[in-house]
Amino acid sequence: MQRRESHYLNSKLEQKKSSDSSLTASKKPPFNNWQELYNWGRSHCRQRTFQKNQIIPTRPGLLYIVNKGAVRLMGLASLNEENQLTEDETIEEIFLGILGTNKPFEIVENSYSIIRVEAHVNQTSVIWLYWHELVDSLSIYIKVLELFRRQHQIQLVWTNILAQKRTIDRLMGFLMLLATEEGERTENGHALPYILTHAQIASAIGTTRVNVTRLMGQLRQQGVIEVDKHNRIYWKLNACENKFNF
Repeated sequence: MQRRESHYLNSKLEQKKSSDSSLTASKKPPFNNWQELYNWGRSHCRQRTFQKNQIIPTRPGLLYIVNKGAVRLMGLASLNEENQLTEDETIEEIFLGILGTNKPFEIVENSYSIIRVEAHVNQTSVIWLYWHELVDSLSIYIKVLELFRRQHQIQLVWTNILAQKRTIDRLMGFLMLLATEEGERTENGHALPYILTHAQIASAIGTTRVNVTRLMGQLRQQGVIEVDKHNRIYWKLNACENKFNF
């Protein structure tokens, strides 16, 4: 009888060890870098490619990461109980910004709710996954959190820019933020990462397209910005420091 019990206990211990080893093996990170993550997204049918201005389907609860190209975020200002619209009034859409390659985003409720995500350039690829699918890949998980933290810091700066009373100050703050945070340093200055229309800039800073066109002309005359034949904007940082003491 004792031999049978001993055999039974040894068998259980072996099963437990086998189970523990399988659990340990299953915790191997599914991806350790962006490329492995993107390969995982393709193999799990979690990646789609969109053309310029095409709407990207999104829903709350998912984490989205731009694989290639750039996405444009559009939103609406939320209303509180003291500021309700009348039947004749409508809420105007707000241009919230652009996110490029390796930048994450998600749909959440906040003061400026994202209502639509659009491809800003052709061949924009986006993957999506659940947060719990990222937990076992600690290096990527931490990187995504750092990127969200950085985006939050930029949003705080952006809030201060929008608080400026003068339209010219909001415009210059917007251009400088894009150029220095996302742009590329060139011989002509900091190049804005993406081509933006005057209407999109006007939506971002809360003014009209006509005002943006007029003020952009002034900035070009003063040497603060430069626009090439492809409508790419260059922020002339040194010129701005000399003229406006930034």
